[in-house]
Amino acid sequence: MWTEWGSDDPECPEHARNLGSPTVLVNGEDVAPGPHPWAPREPGDGPRCRVYRDNDAIVPAPPVRRVVDAITKALRPSVG
Repeated sequence: MWTEWGSDDPECPEHARNLGSPTVLVNGEDVAPGPHPWAPREPGDGPRCRVYRDNDAIVPAPPVRRVVDAITKALRPSVG
């Protein structure tokens, strides 16, 4: 299931707030985690943009392989 949220939408769930756009979450996890080059937003700051690294390039969206890897991992059966 795909759900798209605007981080400034009052209906946006807490786990999807204060994220730059675009951010892709799979089961609530960022497909491109890591240190982000911005400080946490204050309420009312408004939306912001986000860029990603793909090898040596800066790209405007998460690399496809990161999204596919996250979905593949999410579809694996849980063991335990």
